[in-house]
Amino acid sequence: MTQARLYLTDRHLLRGLMNWAPAGGSLDIRKLADAVGVSKSKIGALLSGERPSVTQDVAERICEVLDVRRDALFFEPLPAPAGAGSYPKGGAHREHERAVAADEVRGPHELGEHDGPVGAYRRRP
Repeated sequence: MTQARLYLTDRHLLRGLMNWAPAGGSLDIRKLADAVGVSKSKIGALLSGERPSVTQDVAERICEVLDVRRDALFFEPLPAPAGAGSYPKGGAHREHERAVAADEVRGPHELGEHDGPVGAYRRRP
């Protein structure tokens, strides 16, 4: 199972914390990357917003180096509701087949049509 990823709350906040590092000086990307144990391109992508998430281990090490709480700098996204954005087995095509099968009297080209008279479309005044 893949490890959960934590998302950066604000890249400008991370940059500000790097400028006011706990040791009294500022940390550039290379110094932070060396202290955390990741590549400088990974820190650069985090700061640019190109890759806004990191693993929990990396997030904890960044927070240790900057001396901040993890929830002040990173958050864990809420899980998606079950079934959100997914289709049943067979996808959208299967949904169309179910709609046709539900109304076998009409052909697939007639779905949505009805027998009653259709009134003219009127705009609201």
